[in-house]
This record gives sequence, C-alpha cells and structure tokens, in this order.
Amino acid sequence: MTDGRRERAWADLHELVARMPGWAVGPCQYHADDALWHVAAIDRRPLDREAKREAITATGATEIAALGVLVELLGDRASR
Repeated sequence: MTDGRRERAWADLHELVARMPGWAVGPCQYHADDALWHVAAIDRRPLDREAKREAITATGATEIAALGVLVELLGDRASR
C-alpha cells in the first residue's frame, strides 16, 4: 500500500463527512482475530434522552478497502 493511496482514501472519507454536520470518523483499526480492518462513523449530534446514537461500521481486508466501504455506506446520507 502506498502512502498516497492511503492519504487519498482518508481524504475522500473526510470530504464526505464534512458534508454531514455532526458526524465524526474514528480511527481505522486492525483486528487480528478476523484479519480485517474496521472503521466507524458516528452521528455526534445532540439527542433526546431516549434516542440511540447512530454509528455505521465498515470492514475490509486492507485499511484502504475499509475506508472505501465506509465511503460507500455513507454516500447516500451525505447527499440528503
């Protein structure tokens, strides 16, 4: 994996999340148990007392793949 591809994948994700007020992205982490990378986006907007915070998690065989999956999962939300 080249640093340029990794940086572009993170930049694509951050550009998308910038169009989603109140959302944040966590770190991408490798889990050896399932040999997959995991990354999540979380809706951090204030909620009423009974509401549950929404989180969307993506996985991939590589860090770049996991970031790409998250971009795909969030794509529809960013256009709302």
